[in-house]
Amino acid sequence: MKGIRFPLWATSWFFCILLSYSVVRPIRETMGAIGGVKQLKGLMLVTFLVMLVAVPAYSALVARLPRRWVVRVVFHFFCLSLVGFSLAMRSSDDVVQVWSARIFFVWVNVFALFATSVFWSVLADLYYSDEGKQMFGKIAAGGTAGAILGSLLTSQLATRLSTANLLLVPIVGLQLGLWFAWRLERQASASGSSQDARTETPSVSQSALGQPTGGGLMTGITRILASPYLATICVFLFFVQAYGTHLYLQQAEIVQAAIPDKAQKTELFAYLDFGTQTLTLLIQSVLAGPILRLLGVSVALVILPVVYGVAFSALAISPELPMLIATVIATRSAAYGITVPAREVLFTVVDREDKYKAKSFIDTVVLRGGDTISSQLIGSLRETASMSFVLLNWLALPLASVWALVAWHLGRQQKSRTNESA
Repeated sequence: MKGIRFPLWATSWFFCILLSYSVVRPIRETMGAIGGVKQLKGLMLVTFLVMLVAVPAYSALVARLPRRWVVRVVFHFFCLSLVGFSLAMRSSDDVVQVWSARIFFVWVNVFALFATSVFWSVLADLYYSDEGKQMFGKIAAGGTAGAILGSLLTSQLATRLSTANLLLVPIVGLQLGLWFAWRLERQASASGSSQDARTETPSVSQSALGQPTGGGLMTGITRILASPYLATICVFLFFVQAYGTHLYLQQAEIVQAAIPDKAQKTELFAYLDFGTQTLTLLIQSVLAGPILRLLGVSVALVILPVVYGVAFSALAISPELPMLIATVIATRSAAYGITVPAREVLFTVVDREDKYKAKSFIDTVVLRGGDTISSQLIGSLRETASMSFVLLNWLALPLASVWALVAWHLGRQQKSRTNESA
């Protein structure tokens, strides 16, 4: 690797992003649990519709601004939003409180996807496939360390600070992360370390300096439709979100029944995140790199469908809070510890425009589409057919086999593209 052998600035930046997210996530979970499955269906649909507007706006931003300015605009927007939510939640008007909570739920989903998508787009622009297999696990581990600190911090502050004051904490992390992003950009520009900059093409300097990608608002969509590889990524991630949403809806129902107090819910979700991220850090530090390098992307991608199959079987047998906790920790740890680094390696073998525009569409609209469709389907089956989550868990098992086959095929495509590039 030229110039960024040890990804200090990238790791530090991701640390700050996930620390900030881990502060707002338990607040979102609390609001989701209070509203129940019916409200979650509506909020996920609204989130999807918001993404349909946000993605073209982001594509326009990427087309016109250099990489460093795209990063600044996106993260400053999130910081200003947090200030606005903090002010709204200080209102004594119940209507303002309710609508602030609903909008905040949607905002957190948008923040989670866009913040990480922008980060990994930059990283995919700076690393080759083999370098990604070596480095992305370490970088993800840095983010997990930030998530652990954020979860621990929130678990201690949830009962001591009001929600309005707690929302100001992530702003510090996001602003510090921007400084690390600036250092990463300077390092990349000085070393000419982006992928295109390590070739002898005329576009070298523009890619190294993160110049605008050009193109139109709908470029990401058209490139996905024209690429079987990108389309397969969409199918794989759709399964990821569908199964995650299925578990999330069960979580809301089980927690609401077991823990009625709002502050205790926030505290539980913070500790749940802490347990998840601790196991994730172990997996990223010890297993992710060797699995990707020695066993390959196909094996890494297949792990999550297998884990979900086992987890849903266990939850179908014992749909209680202790089993839910174990299931959530196991599935999230596998997703963040292995699937996320493997997923980001998939984008190291596509061109620059795909890394920013197609990837942003996939990371936002496709993921939220998976949430929306699965939540609407599950909600309808529960309401109209009176199906229990136990039955739905059993019905989800055969589809996990289909998901595993898609994952294996996707990994083989990535390997083929890597060999072609070499």
